[in-house]
Amino acid sequence: MRMLGIMALVLASALALSGCAGMSEQACLVTDWRSVGFEDGVAGRSPGSIGSYRQACSRYGLTPSLDQYLAGHSAGVEVYCRAGNGFEAGRRGNSYRGVCPAELEPEFLAAYNEGRQLYELESALRSVESRIAAGHQRIAKLTQDIVAASILIVADETPSERRAELLLSTAAMAEEKVRIAGEIGVLESERALREADLYNFRQTLAFSL
Repeated sequence: MRMLGIMALVLASALALSGCAGMSEQACLVTDWRSVGFEDGVAGRSPGSIGSYRQACSRYGLTPSLDQYLAGHSAGVEVYCRAGNGFEAGRRGNSYRGVCPAELEPEFLAAYNEGRQLYELESALRSVESRIAAGHQRIAKLTQDIVAASILIVADETPSERRAELLLSTAAMAEEKVRIAGEIGVLESERALREADLYNFRQTLAFSL
């Protein structure tokens, strides 16, 4: 019996992680549905998630225990709906599915929204930094191409028609380098503003990072 209980707990965790994909008849028979509900609750999943388990087990003429699942889910939600967890969920950019009970939701949502704002500020900064990095990479590539073209331009074996094409190409690449450098300058100013916004917001956080 103890081994069966251990197996049920293992299956419950596996189901919560896999979303019940490919559930076997054995899994439907021995799964501890309270544990599955608890895992879903802790993860902030809707109690409607049991519908996917029902669909999987219906192939074998079996039905998960709704009462056990909901009891476990309710207990899991009590863990999920703590303010500290709400902050972390928001900071990771996770969605909130409205699972918290009325008495816990206000504090949870306040923390979640704070974490979500931090996530958005950090994401905005990363986006600007990514665009700056891409700009520098493009300039480096253009520089290499200009050097390669310049070598061909002065080479004795390069036909005059090809030389003219290369001159036009290098001029266009040089203009692009100037344009991108200007864009990087604007982005660096934006990055400074994003960094200041993020720094100032972090000073207001109720939760330590």
